Amino acid sequence: MQTAALPRPIVSPDEQKVFPSRERSESALRPAHVFSTLDVEPARQFDAWRAQCRSFVEVTPPAKGDFGYSARCTVWKLGSFALCGMAAEGAHYRRVPAQVRRDALDHWVIRLARRGSFGMRTTRGFATVPAGLPFVFSLANAFEVERPESDWISLVVSRETFPGLTYVIDEHLHMPLDGSLGILLGRYMDVLEAQLPDMTEADLPRLAAATRAMIAACIEPLPSRSEAAAPMIEHVRMERARQAIRQNLHSPTLTPKHLCRLVGMSRSQLYRMFEPMGGVARYIQAERLREAHRVLTDSTNRRGIHEVAENLGFFDPSAFSRTFRREYGCTPSDVRAAGLSGGGEVTRRRPPVQRGEAGTLADVLRLLQ
Repeated sequence: MQTAALPRPIVSPDEQKVFPSRERSESALRPAHVFSTLDVEPARQFDAWRAQCRSFVEVTPPAKGDFGYSARCTVWKLGSFALCGMAAEGAHYRRVPAQVRRDALDHWVIRLARRGSFGMRTTRGFATVPAGLPFVFSLANAFEVERPESDWISLVVSRETFPGLTYVIDEHLHMPLDGSLGILLGRYMDVLEAQLPDMTEADLPRLAAATRAMIAACIEPLPSRSEAAAPMIEHVRMERARQAIRQNLHSPTLTPKHLCRLVGMSRSQLYRMFEPMGGVARYIQAERLREAHRVLTDSTNRRGIHEVAENLGFFDPSAFSRTFRREYGCTPSDVRAAGLSGGGEVTRRRPPVQRGEAGTLADVLRLLQ
Protein backbone atom coordinates (compact mmCIF):
# COMPACT_ATOMS: atom_id res chain seq x y z
CA MET A 1 0.00 0.00 0.00
CA GLN A 2 1.34 3.45 -0.85
CA THR A 3 1.46 5.86 2.10
CA ALA A 4 0.67 9.48 1.47
CA ALA A 5 0.72 12.71 3.38
CA LEU A 6 -2.50 13.24 5.31
CA PRO A 7 -4.48 16.42 4.68
CA ARG A 8 -4.19 19.70 6.57
CA PRO A 9 -7.33 21.70 7.40
CA ILE A 10 -8.39 24.38 4.95
CA VAL A 11 -8.52 27.83 6.55
CA SER A 12 -10.41 30.70 4.98
CA PRO A 13 -8.88 34.20 4.55
CA ASP A 14 -11.24 35.55 7.22
CA GLU A 15 -10.07 32.93 9.69
CA GLN A 16 -6.43 33.68 8.92
CA LYS A 17 -6.97 37.22 10.21
CA VAL A 18 -7.57 35.79 13.70
CA PHE A 19 -3.91 34.80 13.98
CA PRO A 20 -1.94 36.82 11.39
CA SER A 21 0.97 35.07 9.68
CA ARG A 22 4.55 36.13 10.38
CA GLU A 23 7.97 35.07 9.27
CA ARG A 24 9.69 32.28 11.18
CA SER A 25 12.24 33.42 13.75
CA GLU A 26 14.29 32.06 16.61
CA SER A 27 11.31 32.74 18.92
CA ALA A 28 8.86 30.88 16.67
CA LEU A 29 6.65 28.39 18.46
CA ARG A 30 7.76 24.83 17.80
CA PRO A 31 6.00 21.51 18.46
CA ALA A 32 6.88 19.65 21.66
CA HIS A 33 6.56 16.31 19.87
CA VAL A 34 6.46 15.27 16.20
CA PHE A 35 6.14 11.82 14.66
CA SER A 36 5.24 10.37 11.26
CA THR A 37 5.29 6.80 10.02
CA LEU A 38 6.35 8.12 6.61
CA ASP A 39 9.89 8.23 8.02
CA VAL A 40 9.74 4.49 8.86
CA GLU A 41 10.04 1.61 6.41
CA PRO A 42 6.57 0.23 5.51
CA ALA A 43 7.05 -3.13 7.25
CA ARG A 44 7.60 -1.34 10.60
CA GLN A 45 5.13 1.51 10.27
CA PHE A 46 2.30 0.11 12.38
CA ASP A 47 4.70 -1.10 15.09
CA ALA A 48 6.21 2.39 15.21
CA TRP A 49 2.75 3.97 15.64
CA ARG A 50 1.83 1.44 18.33
CA ALA A 51 5.10 2.27 20.15
CA GLN A 52 4.17 5.97 20.08
CA CYS A 53 0.83 5.25 21.75
CA ARG A 54 1.89 2.42 24.07
CA SER A 55 2.75 4.66 27.02
CA PHE A 56 -0.93 5.36 27.71
CA VAL A 57 -3.12 3.43 25.23
CA GLU A 58 -3.04 0.06 23.46
CA VAL A 59 -3.48 -0.01 19.67
CA THR A 60 -4.65 -3.01 17.64
CA PRO A 61 -4.60 -2.86 13.82
CA PRO A 62 -7.72 -3.57 11.76
CA ALA A 63 -7.91 -6.97 10.09
CA LYS A 64 -6.47 -6.33 6.65
CA GLY A 65 -3.68 -7.58 4.45
CA ASP A 66 -2.36 -4.23 3.20
CA PHE A 67 1.28 -3.35 3.64
CA GLY A 68 2.30 -0.24 5.56
CA TYR A 69 0.45 2.11 7.90
CA SER A 70 0.06 5.87 7.44
CA ALA A 71 -0.09 7.96 10.63
CA ARG A 72 1.22 11.24 11.96
CA CYS A 73 1.18 13.15 15.26
CA THR A 74 2.13 16.75 16.11
CA VAL A 75 1.84 18.01 19.68
CA TRP A 76 2.00 21.66 20.72
CA LYS A 77 2.42 22.45 24.43
CA LEU A 78 0.52 25.62 25.36
CA GLY A 79 1.05 26.04 29.09
CA SER A 80 -1.66 24.04 30.85
CA PHE A 81 -2.97 22.82 27.46
CA ALA A 82 -1.64 20.58 24.73
CA LEU A 83 -3.02 20.58 21.19
CA CYS A 84 -2.50 17.30 19.37
CA GLY A 85 -3.05 17.10 15.63
CA MET A 86 -3.28 13.48 14.49
CA ALA A 87 -4.23 11.43 11.47
CA ALA A 88 -4.09 7.67 11.03
CA GLU A 89 -5.56 4.72 9.25
CA GLY A 90 -8.20 2.69 11.04
CA ALA A 91 -7.35 0.97 14.34
CA HIS A 92 -8.75 -0.11 17.69
CA TYR A 93 -7.59 1.94 20.72
CA ARG A 94 -7.97 0.78 24.31
CA ARG A 95 -7.01 2.37 27.63
CA VAL A 96 -7.30 -0.18 30.43
CA PRO A 97 -7.54 0.42 34.22
CA ALA A 98 -3.94 -0.77 34.72
CA GLN A 99 -2.70 2.04 32.42
CA VAL A 100 -4.83 4.60 34.26
CA ARG A 101 -3.20 3.55 37.53
CA ARG A 102 0.30 3.39 36.07
CA ASP A 103 0.58 6.77 34.35
CA ALA A 104 -1.64 8.77 36.76
CA LEU A 105 -2.87 10.99 33.91
CA ASP A 106 -6.29 12.48 34.64
CA HIS A 107 -6.50 15.28 32.04
CA TRP A 108 -9.64 16.09 30.13
CA VAL A 109 -9.53 15.58 26.35
CA ILE A 110 -11.73 17.55 23.95
CA ARG A 111 -11.51 15.70 20.66
CA LEU A 112 -12.69 16.91 17.26
CA ALA A 113 -12.76 14.53 14.30
CA ARG A 114 -12.41 16.40 11.02
CA ARG A 115 -13.37 13.30 9.06
CA GLY A 116 -14.35 9.79 10.08
CA SER A 117 -16.85 9.33 12.89
CA PHE A 118 -15.82 7.06 15.75
CA GLY A 119 -17.41 5.05 18.53
CA MET A 120 -16.25 5.11 22.16
CA ARG A 121 -17.18 2.62 24.87
CA THR A 122 -16.80 3.68 28.51
CA THR A 123 -18.31 2.70 31.86
CA ARG A 124 -21.27 4.91 30.92
CA GLY A 125 -21.99 2.94 27.75
CA PHE A 126 -21.35 3.38 24.04
CA ALA A 127 -21.38 6.70 22.17
CA THR A 128 -21.02 7.41 18.45
CA VAL A 129 -19.35 10.71 17.65
CA PRO A 130 -19.83 12.23 14.18
CA ALA A 131 -17.14 14.31 12.49
CA GLY A 132 -17.30 18.02 13.20
CA LEU A 133 -18.50 17.85 16.82
CA PRO A 134 -16.18 18.10 19.86
CA PHE A 135 -16.36 15.15 22.25
CA VAL A 136 -15.18 15.26 25.88
CA PHE A 137 -13.59 12.37 27.76
CA SER A 138 -11.06 11.91 30.57
CA LEU A 139 -7.77 10.03 30.76
CA ALA A 140 -8.75 9.13 34.32
CA ASN A 141 -11.25 6.61 32.86
CA ALA A 142 -10.75 3.41 30.91
CA PHE A 143 -12.21 3.39 27.38
CA GLU A 144 -12.23 1.65 24.00
CA VAL A 145 -12.38 3.41 20.64
CA GLU A 146 -13.03 1.87 17.24
CA ARG A 147 -11.73 4.41 14.73
CA PRO A 148 -11.78 4.24 10.91
CA GLU A 149 -9.21 6.13 8.86
CA SER A 150 -9.54 9.65 10.16
CA ASP A 151 -8.01 13.03 10.91
CA TRP A 152 -8.58 14.56 14.35
CA ILE A 153 -7.51 17.24 16.86
CA SER A 154 -7.32 16.72 20.62
CA LEU A 155 -7.19 19.61 23.07
CA VAL A 156 -5.78 18.11 26.27
CA VAL A 157 -6.60 20.15 29.37
CA SER A 158 -5.04 19.89 32.82
CA ARG A 159 -7.68 19.68 35.54
CA GLU A 160 -5.81 22.42 37.46
CA THR A 161 -6.81 24.86 34.70
CA PHE A 162 -10.47 24.94 35.80
CA PRO A 163 -10.61 24.29 39.56
CA GLY A 164 -14.09 25.82 39.76
CA LEU A 165 -15.55 24.07 36.71
CA THR A 166 -14.59 20.44 37.28
CA TYR A 167 -18.17 19.34 37.92
CA VAL A 168 -19.51 21.21 34.89
CA ILE A 169 -16.88 19.72 32.56
CA ASP A 170 -17.30 16.22 34.02
CA GLU A 171 -21.05 16.54 33.34
CA HIS A 172 -20.19 16.60 29.62
CA LEU A 173 -17.97 13.52 29.65
CA HIS A 174 -18.57 10.90 26.95
CA MET A 175 -20.98 12.97 24.88
CA PRO A 176 -20.62 15.22 21.83
CA LEU A 177 -20.97 18.99 22.31
CA ASP A 178 -23.69 19.37 19.70
CA GLY A 179 -24.99 22.85 20.58
CA SER A 180 -24.00 26.04 18.78
CA LEU A 181 -21.33 26.83 21.38
CA GLY A 182 -19.88 23.33 21.06
CA ILE A 183 -19.62 23.78 17.30
CA LEU A 184 -17.95 27.16 17.91
CA LEU A 185 -15.38 25.48 20.17
CA GLY A 186 -14.63 22.91 17.47
CA ARG A 187 -14.16 25.67 14.93
CA TYR A 188 -11.77 27.46 17.26
CA MET A 189 -9.69 24.28 17.71
CA ASP A 190 -9.48 23.81 13.95
CA VAL A 191 -8.29 27.37 13.28
CA LEU A 192 -5.89 27.29 16.24
CA GLU A 193 -4.18 24.11 15.02
CA ALA A 194 -3.74 25.57 11.54
CA GLN A 195 -2.20 28.82 12.80
CA LEU A 196 0.17 27.58 15.53
CA PRO A 197 3.18 27.27 13.17
CA ASP A 198 2.95 31.04 12.56
CA MET A 199 2.95 32.00 16.24
CA THR A 200 5.80 32.78 18.64
CA GLU A 201 6.67 32.00 22.25
CA ALA A 202 5.61 35.53 23.18
CA ASP A 203 2.05 34.70 22.06
CA LEU A 204 1.70 31.81 24.53
CA PRO A 205 0.29 33.69 27.58
CA ARG A 206 -2.43 35.38 25.54
CA LEU A 207 -3.11 32.21 23.59
CA ALA A 208 -3.53 30.16 26.77
CA ALA A 209 -5.84 32.81 28.26
CA ALA A 210 -7.96 32.91 25.08
CA THR A 211 -8.23 29.12 24.97
CA ARG A 212 -9.19 28.98 28.65
CA ALA A 213 -11.90 31.60 28.10
CA MET A 214 -13.22 29.80 25.00
CA ILE A 215 -13.58 26.48 26.82
CA ALA A 216 -15.25 28.11 29.84
CA ALA A 217 -17.69 29.97 27.57
CA CYS A 218 -18.58 27.01 25.36
CA ILE A 219 -19.05 24.28 27.99
CA GLU A 220 -22.21 25.20 29.85
CA PRO A 221 -23.96 23.49 32.78
CA LEU A 222 -26.55 20.90 31.81
CA PRO A 223 -29.85 21.93 33.46
CA SER A 224 -31.26 18.41 33.29
CA ARG A 225 -28.41 17.02 35.38
CA SER A 226 -27.24 19.93 37.53
CA GLU A 227 -30.00 19.29 40.09
CA ALA A 228 -28.33 16.05 41.13
CA ALA A 229 -26.36 17.27 44.15
CA ALA A 230 -24.65 14.03 45.14
CA PRO A 231 -22.27 13.79 42.14
CA MET A 232 -21.33 17.44 42.54
CA ILE A 233 -20.50 16.93 46.21
CA GLU A 234 -18.28 14.00 45.25
CA HIS A 235 -16.47 16.12 42.67
CA VAL A 236 -15.92 18.91 45.17
CA ARG A 237 -14.48 16.42 47.65
CA MET A 238 -12.13 15.00 45.05
CA GLU A 239 -10.86 18.43 44.04
CA ARG A 240 -10.36 19.39 47.68
CA ALA A 241 -8.30 16.23 48.19
CA ARG A 242 -6.22 16.90 45.06
CA GLN A 243 -5.54 20.47 46.13
CA ALA A 244 -4.50 19.31 49.61
CA ILE A 245 -2.05 16.83 48.07
CA ARG A 246 -0.49 19.47 45.81
CA GLN A 247 -0.18 21.96 48.65
CA ASN A 248 1.52 19.41 50.91
CA LEU A 249 3.78 17.56 48.48
CA HIS A 250 6.86 18.71 50.40
CA SER A 251 5.53 17.60 53.78
CA PRO A 252 6.98 14.31 55.09
CA THR A 253 3.73 13.78 57.02
CA LEU A 254 1.59 13.64 53.88
CA THR A 255 0.14 10.15 54.18
CA PRO A 256 -3.36 8.81 53.47
CA LYS A 257 -4.11 9.05 57.20
CA HIS A 258 -2.97 12.68 57.39
CA LEU A 259 -4.87 13.52 54.19
CA CYS A 260 -8.09 12.25 55.79
CA ARG A 261 -7.63 14.85 58.54
CA LEU A 262 -6.75 17.62 56.09
CA VAL A 263 -9.91 17.18 54.00
CA GLY A 264 -12.27 15.97 56.73
CA MET A 265 -13.07 12.58 55.20
CA SER A 266 -13.19 9.08 56.53
CA ARG A 267 -10.57 6.59 55.40
CA SER A 268 -13.16 4.55 53.50
CA GLN A 269 -14.44 7.63 51.62
CA LEU A 270 -10.94 8.68 50.62
CA TYR A 271 -9.88 5.21 49.51
CA ARG A 272 -13.05 4.75 47.47
CA MET A 273 -12.50 8.06 45.63
CA PHE A 274 -8.89 7.27 44.68
CA GLU A 275 -9.41 3.59 43.90
CA PRO A 276 -9.70 4.19 40.09
CA MET A 277 -6.29 5.92 40.21
CA GLY A 278 -4.52 3.07 41.95
CA GLY A 279 -5.14 4.24 45.51
CA VAL A 280 -4.29 7.28 47.63
CA ALA A 281 -0.65 6.36 48.28
CA ARG A 282 -0.05 5.69 44.58
CA TYR A 283 -1.56 9.06 43.61
CA ILE A 284 0.55 10.94 46.19
CA GLN A 285 3.70 9.19 44.97
CA ALA A 286 2.90 9.96 41.32
CA GLU A 287 2.36 13.65 42.11
CA ARG A 288 5.66 13.80 44.02
CA LEU A 289 7.51 12.12 41.16
CA ARG A 290 5.97 14.52 38.66
CA GLU A 291 7.11 17.48 40.78
CA ALA A 292 10.61 15.97 41.05
CA HIS A 293 10.70 15.55 37.26
CA ARG A 294 9.61 19.17 36.77
CA VAL A 295 12.31 20.49 39.13
CA LEU A 296 15.05 18.35 37.60
CA THR A 297 14.25 19.56 34.08
CA ASP A 298 14.41 23.20 35.19
CA SER A 299 17.83 24.50 34.09
CA THR A 300 17.56 27.42 36.54
CA ASN A 301 17.17 25.12 39.54
CA ARG A 302 20.60 24.00 40.74
CA ARG A 303 19.57 21.93 43.76
CA GLY A 304 21.16 18.51 44.00
CA ILE A 305 19.14 15.40 43.15
CA HIS A 306 19.23 14.12 46.74
CA GLU A 307 18.00 17.49 48.01
CA VAL A 308 15.14 17.50 45.52
CA ALA A 309 14.20 13.95 46.52
CA GLU A 310 14.32 14.61 50.27
CA ASN A 311 12.27 17.79 49.84
CA LEU A 312 9.53 15.61 48.35
CA GLY A 313 9.62 12.89 50.98
CA PHE A 314 12.04 10.44 49.31
CA PHE A 315 14.73 9.90 51.96
CA ASP A 316 16.35 6.79 50.43
CA PRO A 317 18.34 7.85 47.31
CA SER A 318 18.42 4.33 45.86
CA ALA A 319 14.69 3.81 46.34
CA PHE A 320 13.97 7.23 44.79
CA SER A 321 16.12 6.44 41.74
CA ARG A 322 14.42 3.05 41.22
CA THR A 323 10.93 4.51 41.60
CA PHE A 324 11.71 7.44 39.32
CA ARG A 325 13.14 5.18 36.63
CA ARG A 326 10.14 2.84 36.82
CA GLU A 327 7.83 5.84 36.31
CA TYR A 328 9.72 7.68 33.55
CA GLY A 329 12.00 5.09 31.98
CA CYS A 330 15.17 7.06 32.82
CA THR A 331 17.14 8.00 35.93
CA PRO A 332 16.98 11.32 37.81
CA SER A 333 20.59 11.93 36.72
CA ASP A 334 19.59 11.56 33.05
CA VAL A 335 16.82 14.13 33.44
CA ARG A 336 18.98 16.58 35.40
CA ALA A 337 21.79 16.34 32.82
CA ALA A 338 19.37 17.01 29.96
CA GLY A 339 17.85 19.95 31.83
CA LEU A 340 21.20 21.58 32.58
CA SER A 341 22.40 21.12 29.02
CA GLY A 342 19.20 22.54 27.53
CA GLY A 343 18.48 19.19 25.93
CA GLY A 344 14.73 19.35 26.50
CA GLU A 345 12.13 18.70 29.16
CA VAL A 346 11.95 14.95 28.77
CA THR A 347 14.60 12.36 28.07
CA ARG A 348 14.42 8.60 27.74
CA ARG A 349 17.22 6.17 27.16
CA ARG A 350 15.93 4.70 23.93
CA PRO A 351 16.58 5.45 20.27
CA PRO A 352 14.21 8.12 18.92
CA VAL A 353 11.69 7.01 16.32
CA GLN A 354 12.11 10.25 14.44
CA ARG A 355 14.58 13.09 14.54
CA GLY A 356 13.33 16.02 16.58
CA GLU A 357 11.18 13.83 18.81
CA ALA A 358 11.05 14.90 22.48
CA GLY A 359 10.07 11.85 24.50
CA THR A 360 6.60 10.33 24.13
CA LEU A 361 3.17 11.91 24.00
CA ALA A 362 2.55 10.78 27.59
CA ASP A 363 5.74 12.58 28.66
CA VAL A 364 4.45 15.86 27.23
CA LEU A 365 1.06 15.44 28.90
CA ARG A 366 2.63 14.81 32.33
CA LEU A 367 4.17 18.27 32.18
CA LEU A 368 0.79 20.05 31.84
CA GLN A 369 -0.09 21.94 35.01
